[in-house]
Amino acid sequence: MTTEPLRDETQSAARMGVDIGGTFTDVAVVDVNGRLRIGKTLTTPHREEEGVVAAISQSGTALDEIDVLVHGTTLVINALVERRGAKLALVTTLGFRDVYLMGLGNRAENFNIFYRRDEPLVPRHLVYEVDERVDASGNVVRALPTGSISELAERLRNDEVEAVAIAFLNSYAFPHHEEEMAAALAAELPGIYITTSSRVSRVWREYERFSTSVANAYVGPVIDRYFTAIEQALGDMDFRAAFVVLDSNGGALSIPAVKQFPVRLLESGPVGGVLGTRDVAQALALDHVISFDMGGTTAKSALVENGNFGSIDVSWPVGYATGYPVQAPCVDIVEVGAGGGSIAWVDESGRLRVGPRSAGADPGPACYGNGGIDLTVTDANVYCGRLQRDFFLGSIEIHPELAAAAVERVADKVNMDPLRLALGVLRLANLSMAEVVRRQSVVRGRDPQLLTMVGFGGAGPLHACDVAMEVGVPRVIIPVCPGHFSALGMLNADIRFDRADIVHESLDDFDCATVNARLREIGANLTSVVDDHVGAAGDPVFDYALALRYQGQEHTLHIPAPRFGLRIDPDDMKYFRQSFEAEHRIRYRHDHSDSVVEAVGVSVGVRRALPQVRLASVPSYGGAGQSEERLVHFTSDGGHLTAFVERGSLREGDKVQGPAVVYEEGANIVIPPGAVAVVLAGGHLDIDLVGGDKQ
Repeated sequence: MTTEPLRDETQSAARMGVDIGGTFTDVAVVDVNGRLRIGKTLTTPHREEEGVVAAISQSGTALDEIDVLVHGTTLVINALVERRGAKLALVTTLGFRDVYLMGLGNRAENFNIFYRRDEPLVPRHLVYEVDERVDASGNVVRALPTGSISELAERLRNDEVEAVAIAFLNSYAFPHHEEEMAAALAAELPGIYITTSSRVSRVWREYERFSTSVANAYVGPVIDRYFTAIEQALGDMDFRAAFVVLDSNGGALSIPAVKQFPVRLLESGPVGGVLGTRDVAQALALDHVISFDMGGTTAKSALVENGNFGSIDVSWPVGYATGYPVQAPCVDIVEVGAGGGSIAWVDESGRLRVGPRSAGADPGPACYGNGGIDLTVTDANVYCGRLQRDFFLGSIEIHPELAAAAVERVADKVNMDPLRLALGVLRLANLSMAEVVRRQSVVRGRDPQLLTMVGFGGAGPLHACDVAMEVGVPRVIIPVCPGHFSALGMLNADIRFDRADIVHESLDDFDCATVNARLREIGANLTSVVDDHVGAAGDPVFDYALALRYQGQEHTLHIPAPRFGLRIDPDDMKYFRQSFEAEHRIRYRHDHSDSVVEAVGVSVGVRRALPQVRLASVPSYGGAGQSEERLVHFTSDGGHLTAFVERGSLREGDKVQGPAVVYEEGANIVIPPGAVAVVLAGGHLDIDLVGGDKQ
């Protein structure tokens, strides 16, 4: 498939967002007039491109209408979680073979006697040493022994590895040895995927850098195969427009960049929902918003304040206790293995548990009728009457008798009333998901009572109010098309590329000239990456942030620059210190105003804005628009007669008194007893959880 460069705004036709989740694949298309078309199909595991093609077909969109296709995916995180990556080798400096294997040398769960760290992605017998050495300042101590590279290549060939990660000590300061080794191995081993640590992470902390390069090489062949397949599938449909992929940092990259840096797609899918949350917050003039994204496999949360979302440089994609760090810019998203497909089970002590294992798309919850028999959160919702069964996810038929059978099987195991058990499953799921919201709010020093939650995802609107009440968030916004919200949100992603680098300066004696020269050099490199891979899409806009800490501390806080551009002035030191100490007080409830503050890193980003898309009107999904009443169980004390209202029948200013279920294609919105919802301009549903019975 040959893709065209991005057109300017006057040529814009329609923009398509494609989001592959663990259970569903969603498509959202907005044309130049603001009209929306959507599609949703079950994800096809290991053949994900087939689900994408099916969802595009369901949306009724001709691909020659599309100007830009923005793609988000969970393929990278799934490959890491499920251990479906490549067989790879690690090449490192002599004497440092075990850096990656030893990790941080700590015990993540001190009081868990059964704790076992996951096996590394590359076994020790596939870690090779090379007798080269560079010091921390970038000076060569021992040159790369080029004469032994052919022997190393032969050993790698005999080991039948699919990928190689090259990670030398201090290569962030002198990357040339890694680059020379990569070029030589590429010549000896054509077709092998090769990653260098200095390309994916130019910062100190060798364990994190080694781990990042290993993760990048591990998922590289998987991502290369997928995007080759999806380009072929779209090419067969005569797709010729620009094709970009959502980065974990909230920007978009081209296919060549993605194939080189696949580890940057860790949160590619969920980031679309965070971008959408930012857009909703700006449209409704909300300064303090927390997202709640619940899909079929996981639930996720992010904080959006004053139109900005937090970012982190190191993430643990499989969890701190069992996973390995990835050092790449990423939107600060916290997630837990609880979703609509999460399986309820009974552990060895007889306790009811929910997740993290999921029924996924195949076979899915028992109520789908695809052969699944395990009790899931979706089955519990069906049993309690919380779903509009005749309008659920369009083409999927719900079988309440199969949900009931799944509930009763587990209830028999624990000798519990089936209704109490189903409500218990929902309660456990809500408690688990409330924890990620607390981690994004309370743990970061934010008062939940001052936040507004934006709930979305296929299962998010079912549970958003329950989770909000559990945490103490008083207000919930359910946006337009919550079931396709991540696909819709990614339509407004800009072209963006970030890179972190090393500085080591005290704010009291900051060498602005040296740092400014480094910022300009990084900016030029980033611009060339964006231009080479994506093409011009507006003037480049630069920003940077300093990684600051008190002298002697181990970890840092990232403070964004006071303005756009790549220049730091002596007068900025006061701003950086005050901002750092303010964030330190919010995060840790104390500061050290008499201590030295030092910068130990800088993150630089370049952005090229794409024309923004806006919906012209509230989408209508058809249906009779009638309201009916059914019995819904919110507690075991007895059911509530609950109104079921088709969302397309509601207009701006309409109120819906709880208990109620507002349904649309792709989502069911549960409004609990005592809450009241109001339809806002633009179609968003504003749910007041503490205002009482407003009329």
